[in-house]
Amino acid sequence: MPGHRIFIILENPTERMEYTRFFKDLGFLVDTTPDGSEALSYLIEKKPDMVIADIATPGFSAIEFLKKVNEAKILCQTIILTAEPVVEHAVTLMKLGALDYLIKPVEMEQLELSAKRALLVSKQKAPSKKVSSSRRKKVKIITRYKGIQNLLTLVSRVANSSASVFIQGESGTGKELFAKYIHEKSDRCDRAFVAVNCAALPENLLESELFGHEKGAFTGAIYRKTGKFELAHKGTLFLDEITEMQFHLQAKLLRVLQEKVVDRVGGTEPFDVDVRVITTTNRDAKEAVEKGDFREDLFYRLNTIPIVIPPLRDRRGDLEILCKFFIQKYCKIDGRHVKGLTSKAISFLNHHPFPGNVRELENIIHRAVLLADSDLIEPNDLLMDGVESTGDLPDPVADQGFGPGPSSLKDMEQKMIFKTLDQTEGNRTHAAKILGISVRTLRNKLNEYKEKKLI
Repeated sequence: MPGHRIFIILENPTERMEYTRFFKDLGFLVDTTPDGSEALSYLIEKKPDMVIADIATPGFSAIEFLKKVNEAKILCQTIILTAEPVVEHAVTLMKLGALDYLIKPVEMEQLELSAKRALLVSKQKAPSKKVSSSRRKKVKIITRYKGIQNLLTLVSRVANSSASVFIQGESGTGKELFAKYIHEKSDRCDRAFVAVNCAALPENLLESELFGHEKGAFTGAIYRKTGKFELAHKGTLFLDEITEMQFHLQAKLLRVLQEKVVDRVGGTEPFDVDVRVITTTNRDAKEAVEKGDFREDLFYRLNTIPIVIPPLRDRRGDLEILCKFFIQKYCKIDGRHVKGLTSKAISFLNHHPFPGNVRELENIIHRAVLLADSDLIEPNDLLMDGVESTGDLPDPVADQGFGPGPSSLKDMEQKMIFKTLDQTEGNRTHAAKILGISVRTLRNKLNEYKEKKLI
């Protein structure tokens, strides 16, 4: 994200300042305005990568703004904020090309995700453009587990085929990472990898998102929209949480897979597509078929190459090498010098069930790298939920440095917040990320401490 420009249209000065600081910390070049009357002129002159606009900003009409952006053919992703959501407005704005419609108060984590998505969508606007192999980020799957190694061997054997791949596994096991690995190993690696979360969009928007629409196809469709299948032509289309797709869309998807042609919504002339489809779900797909939630014929069409990724708790042998990988990764990113974990810290991790799988482990190690006071991570650096002390394992409460004897949850929370702020030199955005809370929540906690004269 460093170097990308964002334009914030927001009347409230406190929110405007908070958003500015947040996005500058992420590396954005930030411009703001409390009045939306000159927004279009700014876009034409500065050409920002994205716009974040509050629908209530004086001089700003989101619908008119997006219509003018489309008429002027400005390539810019727009995120609309509102304190008073209206379904009809949301549908209209999304049809006009708004990337997201977020309800205030907005968590900063959600804004960051939307911003990353906006940059990804911008990159995918040129589907035929090849990706330089020197610029392509290499995908690594770190494992000693025989079952994962067998899956990687299978992937290598089928990567260059056009066969559909169906990946099943719990949340956080690395399903999207596997999909990207397959794409990178294939002869489509220099073409687009286009991702769609089928659970994130309502039915009427998902159809347009996947297949595109023609100008005039419905009220508000003032331009032709390129669908994800078209964007992924000659490349890979990744459909996440496929079992959440509505039933009638499943039938249309099945036709595309069988005929290899796409009909835009409102279109009259189908066009050919050459796309390798990889799908995922965190549900039991066969159970979804039995319940009638998922078409059996679509399941067998997608399940040509089945892959089931085991949860982290079933491959404990990967724990230490994954920790080593994440320590090196975040030391490089954050400029830290942590070398590894103590044996007690490793034992502590080995007794954790990891309901969030590898994603949870990565977050734990990232926080630990930032919080560690020495070159080895201790148990008290592992801020984790759901782990209780057992036997000779370290007591997570006693080891947090909260002093002898029992502490209340409020005291533990307060001291953890102070310690994290100290580690981040007062950077609230960074501290909130480590603590796993929003900047707003952290600010409220600090205000509470001020009222109690604790700071």
